[in-house]
Amino acid sequence: PPANGPALTTQKVRSAFELAWDGELPVGKFLLRGRSWSGEGTIEKVDVSVDGGKTFHPARLREPNIDKAWVRWDIDWNVQPGENKLQARATDSAGNTQPMKIPLNEQGYAYWSVVTHTIRGCEPV
Repeated sequence: PPANGPALTTQKVRSAFELAWDGELPVGKFLLRGRSWSGEGTIEKVDVSVDGGKTFHPARLREPNIDKAWVRWDIDWNVQPGENKLQARATDSAGNTQPMKIPLNEQGYAYWSVVTHTIRGCEPV
């Protein structure tokens, strides 16, 4: 004490891609994979954008999908040349969906908004 905000108790719904940051992939078909989790329930759905949030498409959830644990998901993706801005947005069984933005919080511990993951599409050599 004194605290600079609410105490952290459970993790909010979050998502991550299984890709290197600022990585490169060959242009063409690719199975895009990721994981989502929530401290408040199971993951009900994950929507993925490959165009910086202009459009979202449903990902396939993989088993097991356990309460308050991460779940694997994937989606077929046609990697485009140049910069690709990927985003994943999950919704849990308590009705919580990752927001596009959150208020600033000290040291970022409560960061749960949608993250843009940039991947460069390169022509095969």
